[in-house]
Amino acid sequence: MHRRTYVVLFIAVFASTMGVGFIGPLLPLYARDLGAAGLSLGMIFAGFSVARFGLSPFIGRLSDKHGRKIFLAIGLAVYSCFSFAYMMAETASHLVLVRVLHGASSGMVIPVAQAYVAEIAPEGREGTFMGAFMVSLFTAFGIGPLLGGPLADRFGMETPFYAMGGLSALALVLVLLFLPELGLHRERWEQRVPIRSVLAHTLVVALMVFRSSVAFGRGLVIPFLPFVAESRGASLSVIGVLLATNILLAGAMQIPFGKLADRVPRTLLMGMSMVGSAAVIFAIPFCETVMHLFLLQVATGIVSALGFPAAIAVASMCGRKLNGMGTVMALFSSGMSIGLILGPLSGGVAERIFGLDFVFKGGSLVVVLGFIAFVLLIRKAHSDGLLESCFEASPEKDGA
Repeated sequence: MHRRTYVVLFIAVFASTMGVGFIGPLLPLYARDLGAAGLSLGMIFAGFSVARFGLSPFIGRLSDKHGRKIFLAIGLAVYSCFSFAYMMAETASHLVLVRVLHGASSGMVIPVAQAYVAEIAPEGREGTFMGAFMVSLFTAFGIGPLLGGPLADRFGMETPFYAMGGLSALALVLVLLFLPELGLHRERWEQRVPIRSVLAHTLVVALMVFRSSVAFGRGLVIPFLPFVAESRGASLSVIGVLLATNILLAGAMQIPFGKLADRVPRTLLMGMSMVGSAAVIFAIPFCETVMHLFLLQVATGIVSALGFPAAIAVASMCGRKLNGMGTVMALFSSGMSIGLILGPLSGGVAERIFGLDFVFKGGSLVVVLGFIAFVLLIRKAHSDGLLESCFEASPEKDGA
């Protein structure tokens, strides 16, 4: 039963996420053609995450009470419908609305799927198990841009948007027909920790700081890197390759770094990832050729992969300890949404006032500040005895 659940969720997340990846290299340029620039471009990217941020915690809590499958199915259904709506947008304002509605449906998909899988992850091997599952997310995001650019070059700008809707519909059919409702949420709901206690838990806050800081940097890179690449002579297909490179590499590294996260302190890996992310973002304006950008994207993939399996393993353990897997995973996802809201918006303002280069330099500083906050929170968690209780070491590491 658990094996089937894992396989179905892996394929469903891969299919729906690859569709989103299709439009990665195209959306900034498509939005520009509709008149978006600066702040309005930032709003188009941030709108997706604003809606996801607003909805995810509620869906996560409801899935802890009522089960996962219903919310995952609804999310994929809406996901598919609004994928086709992109081509109906006639102005930048219309595109903002579509992104908001699309983002709302996203709040029902990834966090709920992660909670599904985290519930069946073996204790002490959360890093390995969740890292292997997250290959579906990262590789799909990577393959999407790799295919989306050539699809647009050959068949027109609208083709990747239609393909995104079709893949989401395929994932919905797979979930409806083959995904079981495990019912593990019922026993945990009776022993749940109040939502206020979950929000105040030091490690949960640290997870959100980590996720939001890294996502802030990503929220700058996705909408503005295509313009840097275009100025260096890159075509749509090459831009797709650039965006795909770091994500595909991050996906390939999820399994080895997941195993590593079960053997060394997970918070150390998370901190190293944040520092590395700040460095590669800062270096983007100094790239003089497309090859320089490509090499930098390789480095980005490595530092991105380093911290994520460790972070989602800690989130899994927090969810199990607090009897609210859906809630914790939704909050973890909300951290990403915060970063993807503030990144494009602040980047849009910075680009208009200070120019494109400052977007990346300023974004790097924000990630560094997030790292400092993360370190202070982990020190507090250590002094409160939260890390020693179980979050830093697996049973295998402790000799259990």
